[in-house]
Amino acid sequence: MSGGKKILVLENEPITQSLLKAILRKEGFQVTITASYDEAERAWQRETFDLVIADYYLEGALTGADFVGHMRKVQGANRFPAIALSIADEGENQDAIDQAGFDAFLPKPIDVRVLTGTIAKLLSSSPEMDGGEIM
Repeated sequence: MSGGKKILVLENEPITQSLLKAILRKEGFQVTITASYDEAERAWQRETFDLVIADYYLEGALTGADFVGHMRKVQGANRFPAIALSIADEGENQDAIDQAGFDAFLPKPIDVRVLTGTIAKLLSSSPEMDGGEIM
């Protein structure tokens, strides 16, 4: 499924970081784990990623939605698929998730089948995604 695709994970909870890393590596992805907006931004500047998974809530002032929204502006037409993770229900943060340009929302705790299915759908989409959302 993965073909060695690179995934950037922005998640500040160590247990969730470990879980995502194990799931994604088992699926054959190359995974970069970051715990803050600044770490994610530095990783983004060093490498090219095929997909971003970002926790909506982070410690500090900036959220995963802030990161994805900023990267969308920086990338311009070069769209990348992005998945929002959150302990809260989708409706609570829907405006920020939509404005940031996430393509999918997954609640925590993470359902492995839903996560891997969502990633497969997003990565099989063309690079010039049509802006449709998988929710």
